[in-house]
Amino acid sequence: MTGVRISSTEIAIPARAGLVWSVLTDLDSYPAWNPYIRKAAGRLREGARWRLERTLNGRAYRTRQVTVTGWEPGRRLAWRGGLTMPPLLVGEHEVRILETADGVRLVQAVDVAGLLAPALVPWLRTRLQARFAAMNEALRDEVLRRLAESA
Repeated sequence: MTGVRISSTEIAIPARAGLVWSVLTDLDSYPAWNPYIRKAAGRLREGARWRLERTLNGRAYRTRQVTVTGWEPGRRLAWRGGLTMPPLLVGEHEVRILETADGVRLVQAVDVAGLLAPALVPWLRTRLQARFAAMNEALRDEVLRRLAESA
């Protein structure tokens, strides 16, 4: 299914890829730092089913099950979910960790497809761009907090 890119955000994080990955995949800690995905549960591997509770303005918004479609430790995490049968609105979410001379560049993106996608893309684009940017900043801050704790 070919999708439309509705959001792509990135942030520089002055830390090693392994630490960024460990925070990103520490699902139990999400309520403490993640402003977008307030709860996450599931096995840490490709093919696993995760349950994600996403928020809107700090309030519980929607709980969805997703399937982890990419699991490359220290490099890439991806999942797919939505209203899939029939394919009304399907989202492909990807987080990439790219090593740089100063740490990493974290890129978070989502593509959507399905029968409802053309009508919902403008609405989703404005909301998700801000949510992903906030999540990226919070992830960076949590990584820096953990770095300071271990120093």
